Amino acid sequence: MINHITPRTAKPDALTSLLRSPLPELSPIRVSFVEISPESSGEGDTLTQYLNQVARWPRLSAEEELALGCRIKAGQDTNGGLSPDACNAYAELVNRNLRLPYHIAKGMHVPREEILELVAAGNLALHQAARAFNADLGHRFSTYAFWGIRSAVFRELNFLRRTVRLPRNLHEQLSKLRKAEAALRQEVGREPTDVEVATHLNWTQEKLVEMRCYQQHGQSLDAPISEESDTKFGDTLTDEDAATPADAAADADFQDALAEVMAQLTPRELEVIRLRHGLDGEEMTLDAIGQIQGVSRERIRQIEAGAFRKMRLAIRR
Repeated sequence: MINHITPRTAKPDALTSLLRSPLPELSPIRVSFVEISPESSGEGDTLTQYLNQVARWPRLSAEEELALGCRIKAGQDTNGGLSPDACNAYAELVNRNLRLPYHIAKGMHVPREEILELVAAGNLALHQAARAFNADLGHRFSTYAFWGIRSAVFRELNFLRRTVRLPRNLHEQLSKLRKAEAALRQEVGREPTDVEVATHLNWTQEKLVEMRCYQQHGQSLDAPISEESDTKFGDTLTDEDAATPADAAADADFQDALAEVMAQLTPRELEVIRLRHGLDGEEMTLDAIGQIQGVSRERIRQIEAGAFRKMRLAIRR
């Protein structure tokens, strides 16, 4: 952050003061060393192993952090490669600060199985911070790395909490949208219109509508509609394609009546009606049914006509 401040940056002294200010003291991690059997598995065991490893690395003092940072910078070439001594300093700086991603992830108050995902994202940001750390400025590495790790953990949390996962660039745009709405709400003293929000972000109306669609979250059909009610959310939704009780009763009566009427037909007439009108599948032509029956097209037409006369008489009774 401070490494990229240009002379045109507003209030660089304020940013420098922020980085020089110490972070709140991180509470020590209380870890009990446990035996992990090869057969044991699960996220909890992996997290315990991680914490056991972290506890073996004592924290660095400010002077030790700056010394390691100087060794990394001194051994880094123009292409970003590190000398053996710089690699050792880089590894030690990262290992000694592995508490930091866990400390930030634990503060998110997420289930245990999600902490490892957040810690992994935070560790990646920790590695990036160790590469970019400039010890010549005299700042604590933990203070410098804290904000980048926290941002990475928040991005990963947003990614995990959605039923439909969104790309990280969309999460960044949604964050800009929320910040713009909050700023405009404070500025105008009311809810900003879509035109005001789109103008503030230099977006088109179509893009704003698309971003608002991404803000929608999934809702479980088994979730209760309130704490006082046992009614589930899915019980309140209407199935437009479902038949009403009246329609279902009418359809059942029709099927019973049709079966009674068709019972008046001979086996040959019943087969012709079924094949001609697709009662058992695809409808067939008179010629095709004639080939199956071994008679002419005209004979099949006569059998069909006779079957219809019997069915009409049965209905009139």
